[in-house]
Amino acid sequence: MIVIGMTTGCASSGPRAGGCVPRMTVEPSSASVGDRVTFSSHDVCDVDVPERGWRVEAHTSGDDASTASIRSTEPFDGSWSTDLVVPSDFAVGEASISIANWDYASCSDDASCAAPIAELTITQLGQ
Repeated sequence: MIVIGMTTGCASSGPRAGGCVPRMTVEPSSASVGDRVTFSSHDVCDVDVPERGWRVEAHTSGDDASTASIRSTEPFDGSWSTDLVVPSDFAVGEASISIANWDYASCSDDASCAAPIAELTITQLGQ
């Protein structure tokens, strides 16, 4: 399991609230096309769910970049999770999964702000 910790105003352990950025995990951290991965957070973050829900997006970069997305309307109540099936045409290699429509309005233009993201590896079938 790969855990990416976020640092924007959320450095404490345990429940977190008040507009924080949730720490995300993805299981398994290595998956093949056709596999289901679970993107989740045990953090409590008092943020509004967008009208159409969170847009969860997995993507690779490079010449053969791939993208897959789903939506979730669940709040970050300490048990947030959603599953994504890796599409059959998804590129093999390093990938990331994130909440693509996270609100960065409170992040100043000259800052580097945290994001709800986790890394994973996409392998060929049977590896």
